[in-house]
Amino acid sequence: MFRISSALGRASFLVLLSAAAVAEAATPEGPTSENPEPAVFPPHTTRKSKRKAAEVPPAPVPAAVESPADSPIEEIPAEGPAVDAPAIEPPAEGVWHWVEQMDGEIPTAEQVDALEESAERTVAERRLSDELSSSGPPTTFYTDPVRSLRPDPLYLDRVDPSEFDIPIEINEEVVKWIRYFTGDGRKYYAKWLTRSTIYRPYMYEQLEKAGLPRDLVYLSMIESGYNAHALSHAGAAGMWQFMPATGKMYKLRIDYWVDERRDIEKSTRAAIDMLGELHQMFDGSWYLAWASYNGGPGRVRRSVQSSGTENFWTIAQGAWLHPETENYVPKIIAAAIIGHHPERYGFDNIEYQPTLEYDVAHVSGSVSLEVLARAAGTSVTILQDLNPALRRYSTPAEGFDLKIPAGGQSRFVAALATIPREERSTTTVARHTVRRGETLSVIAGKYNVSLGDLSQANGLRNVNRIYVGMSLVIPGRGEIAAEATPTERKAPVAAAATRSSTPKTAAKYHTVARGDTLSEIASKYGVSVTQLKSWNKVSGSTIVPGQKLAVNSSGGTGSSGSSSSSSSGSTTKYTVKKGDTLSTIAAKYGVTTAQIQSWNGIKNASSIYAGQVLSVKGSSTSAAAASSGWTTYTVKSGDSLGAIAQRHGCTVTELQSWNGIRGSVIQPGQKLKLKS
Repeated sequence: MFRISSALGRASFLVLLSAAAVAEAATPEGPTSENPEPAVFPPHTTRKSKRKAAEVPPAPVPAAVESPADSPIEEIPAEGPAVDAPAIEPPAEGVWHWVEQMDGEIPTAEQVDALEESAERTVAERRLSDELSSSGPPTTFYTDPVRSLRPDPLYLDRVDPSEFDIPIEINEEVVKWIRYFTGDGRKYYAKWLTRSTIYRPYMYEQLEKAGLPRDLVYLSMIESGYNAHALSHAGAAGMWQFMPATGKMYKLRIDYWVDERRDIEKSTRAAIDMLGELHQMFDGSWYLAWASYNGGPGRVRRSVQSSGTENFWTIAQGAWLHPETENYVPKIIAAAIIGHHPERYGFDNIEYQPTLEYDVAHVSGSVSLEVLARAAGTSVTILQDLNPALRRYSTPAEGFDLKIPAGGQSRFVAALATIPREERSTTTVARHTVRRGETLSVIAGKYNVSLGDLSQANGLRNVNRIYVGMSLVIPGRGEIAAEATPTERKAPVAAAATRSSTPKTAAKYHTVARGDTLSEIASKYGVSVTQLKSWNKVSGSTIVPGQKLAVNSSGGTGSSGSSSSSSSGSTTKYTVKKGDTLSTIAAKYGVTTAQIQSWNGIKNASSIYAGQVLSVKGSSTSAAAASSGWTTYTVKSGDSLGAIAQRHGCTVTELQSWNGIRGSVIQPGQKLKLKS
């Protein structure tokens, strides 16, 4: 659950793409004996089942909008494709396998490029082994024979550990990777250097602020090649390659609309928190901290116990760590050695890209990227590059802090205000998962929207290229506005509260997003949790996405949305958890299943879903008894926050909030407070 895997060390997009092509083109008999299909990677079915078992349940899907029985099906425009093709059935194994991890997200060209780069690199690294690294002339023997024939072609005699703020050791494993990055892997390292100047200034600033080594930027280089769009086959994403569960532990929003693992600011701060905790956990050993970042602290801790040593190189010689983790530490060291003097190793014609600079404007409501790009005077592609965390072709309904080209904040706000409301309002009223045999026009007709609006809302360039399982946004109409944050922000500027200057005399509200906690919201607005609860009449710690909370005394009217744990008279609100049934909920509150169905208008007792808020009447006494009291749990070896939360019917966020835990690190023997 904890494992974070490098996108550069995972199964490749090219191989998946090849599998898709084979699945479409092969005869029923499959590959012939004369031309067998090479089995470079293991089948993906096993990986799929493991990943599904560890997935966090997605946010509840809004109910689909009911369409009239005779909903018109709009014809395809004359200028469009001549055929309204049904959805394509993706092959069981192949290119669309990794799209499942993206919740039906339509991949951008940048994401495809990132996967192709990872694929090529994966294949190249598979050729590298201990035997090959110490025998035969390196590639540079042929490309630069003069340098290769000097006594020390890798300039190891010039490496000065005092230049670095991370520990630097030279051994055969490090030399192997220096040789690779300056030989067969040169084109990849050169590409990473090209991208390094986009993000490193912000990373340096945040690392210095946290008191951590600046050279930790090379960990991000090895993880993703400084590519915000990087996605591994295992599901790790972003420049720091967080797995979904780990990202959520470090307060990164990961849902249908937004994936903050791709956000440079938020993911960097999360990585810094995690690396700091791992460094402390392993008594100041950066090598063990890096190994834990890649392979998980539980595995590394067991490796230390089994081997009887804290020396990473000794542990790596045994059978305790995964080969990827064994190579992970020397890769970082090799990357740092070359990165301090790239010209020394022949990287002297690098076209470094400019540092990322942008302004931020807060967009309220769901607005398509096409409309936003028009208002910003730029292209959709540039907006997507500036906002890689956006997973759909529009901003989420609760609003979004949109990054726009530097210097254009005022123009953007003014331009967006002049666009007719009906053009800029694309509030989502439903999501639709494409089924076998459906066409885009049939789907448009079902929801009574135009084919053009449906294509635009999802960024579809070809209406005939939809796939079974693809998740489509169904556009609707709603009220929106756009406003700029009070101050301009240009990277590398440290993230700060962007709207804290609002006068406290004005009523102010916060719409709860998935992953929010009362403590986080209180911290964001400079108030206490007790004040939040008082202003909103929240008796417990549970809040739900979409709930509107007053965040100052002027907004506190005593009723600011339906709190999942508040009660009105004899009515109690209960939020359905994963694994709940109506019968278990009824038993908890001493009522019948039929009563709960009647109070909530539920026709089918099996149709409840996680996150749904139910009204339970006439049970305030039993509800209070059910929600009060605490128990203590002692952490055992091998425990994780996720496992403990699942075992006790709560969330990781709740566990962290109850016990003041910032990250995900817990120790055997630690006492955790649990609400009964």
